[in-house]
Amino acid sequence: MGSEMCIRDRVYNCIESLKYCVQSIQQQTYMNWKLVLVDDGSTDGTAGLCDQLAEMDSRIEVIHKLNGGVSSARNAGIDAAIGEYITFCDSDDYLEPDYLVSLLQTAESNPDCGHIWCCFQTVTGYQKENAIPNYSAAEDIQRYTLQDYMTLHEMWLDTNPWNKLYRMDIIQDRSVQFPEDLSLGEDWLFNLAYIDASGNSKIAVITKPLYNYVRGNNESLDSKYRSDLLDIYRRLNDACLTHLQKWRILDAQMAKFFDSRFYLYERVLRNTMRAPNKSLSEKMRWNNAFLRSTEFREALEARECFVHPLYLRAYKSGSYRMVLFLNHLHKWKSKFLK
Repeated sequence: MGSEMCIRDRVYNCIESLKYCVQSIQQQTYMNWKLVLVDDGSTDGTAGLCDQLAEMDSRIEVIHKLNGGVSSARNAGIDAAIGEYITFCDSDDYLEPDYLVSLLQTAESNPDCGHIWCCFQTVTGYQKENAIPNYSAAEDIQRYTLQDYMTLHEMWLDTNPWNKLYRMDIIQDRSVQFPEDLSLGEDWLFNLAYIDASGNSKIAVITKPLYNYVRGNNESLDSKYRSDLLDIYRRLNDACLTHLQKWRILDAQMAKFFDSRFYLYERVLRNTMRAPNKSLSEKMRWNNAFLRSTEFREALEARECFVHPLYLRAYKSGSYRMVLFLNHLHKWKSKFLK
């Protein structure tokens, strides 16, 4: 197992976490790697720390660039990458010591699988006592095909770039890149493009959580307002549906897609209520119009997931005021039943 591995890490104003992240890479049991740190225009001293780390370890290369966002930084890292394989790591996360060797060994022992993924666990800071694995199984390796794609989606395994092993020749020969016009969901589109470019439908999943996803204080999708969220979700849904149809996914898996689409539309409704420059009446009018739209009604009818009858009635009524009433009722009930 002499394959050279490139690890790509976009860094931006992460001086507190970067050293720990890099340390977890330096502690890998597999040693034949190169780390490309892409400083995406940091302003807090992160750029200087990157240079210091590179001075102390010849396997680390630093690229300094103007701030262009996550996709721009990742594409710059891909352009600078060498070796047979590449993997990604976010600067506020960290790896288990056997992350690299496990990915490579799994690739060698499953040569018919074009996609090597691993499970991850969500941790608070750098304490793993309360780690939450995304999935658990008795088998060390589980094999899937694209016919299982939405099952993997439900396990949160498909959309991120940091729990996967990618072949550099596929990325370079087919010009697979992260879309730079998106600030959300760009990872998912990259992975769909890579699957297409590989021409391989088999996926091997390492069930041991080898990647530590650090739950930080950053705003989540359910706390930060995005004016373009509906447009982004439309683009992601269209891309996913196109691929599922191309792969001729069976009906049971397609049903999981329609459930996922409906969940995203529920997020759109919550997102509207966080709009900072709209009055409550404006927010209600927008949500009422969306509830009554053909787009939402088709998503509501196509889904197979359970929706409480009262919420189902509220959605069908086209009145978001009824949805808000049920939300307040649920919060009141939860508070007094504690």
